[in-house]
Amino acid sequence: MNQKHIFIIKPNPNNVKIETLIVKNMQGYPYEIKYTKYPKHASAIAASYQGCHHRIYAVGGDGLIHEVVQGLAGSDNELVILPAGTGNDFIRTIANTRDLETLLKKSLKLPAQPIDLIKANDIYCINVFCLALDSDVANNVHKYRQIKVLPRSLQYVNVLVRRFVKYHPQPVTLRYQGKTIYKDRLLIGAFCNGKYFGGGFKIGKYADVKNGLIDINLVPQLKKSQLPYYVTLLLTEKLEQGKLYYHKQLKEVEVESNKEVNIDGEVYPAGIYQLKIVNKAINVVLFEKND
Repeated sequence: MNQKHIFIIKPNPNNVKIETLIVKNMQGYPYEIKYTKYPKHASAIAASYQGCHHRIYAVGGDGLIHEVVQGLAGSDNELVILPAGTGNDFIRTIANTRDLETLLKKSLKLPAQPIDLIKANDIYCINVFCLALDSDVANNVHKYRQIKVLPRSLQYVNVLVRRFVKYHPQPVTLRYQGKTIYKDRLLIGAFCNGKYFGGGFKIGKYADVKNGLIDINLVPQLKKSQLPYYVTLLLTEKLEQGKLYYHKQLKEVEVESNKEVNIDGEVYPAGIYQLKIVNKAINVVLFEKND
């Protein structure tokens, strides 16, 4: 049976352009275009092809990818990511370009490879599980008007600084094998499978989607005078130079937060999350990445 190519897309004004691109490049391949109609519909669409060994294309941002992953994890289907959202963070881990047509053409010549996922309770995470201020920023960035002259990454810094003034750090506890290994009021808390968050910040510098480990990156509450220094370290990918920076890699960890968390760009409630690496949980087309 020929492998079918299934494109999952959320309705938006760019759909005509995207659909034209798909039709142009998929001549000779069996394919379908599926538009989502309600929240989490992408998960249901992806799950409906269990056992088919098809290629499922997530055409959208990190939120759509997150939904599709929930329906694909553990199946023999393959995932191709075509970034058409705002942040497009996970694609930065596996590709050197975010151009849709370039990636689509390349994907047709590349095999899928098994990669790891983080499982947070019953939720799969392909990119980053975050909490503290970075979760607060991710959950609220859409509420702020963008400054046109700023690039995407600096839009995030702009919101980060503005939220920092209002943010009241709450204690976060990490436990490993029943023992508390970290407890503090956090400013940054990123548990990484992929490397990037916030529209291009490389927070998971040492993360690897194939190494079977959660890459943990923490920065505790800072004084206002310390914020510029740590933002600079984050921008220049030198966060490890900060004396207050905490880094560890583990196969599993329990995280307790009394504030909302963010998983792959999606908001989830406060609580206790059992984070665990699931090895080779999903088959993904990996593009060239010099990193």
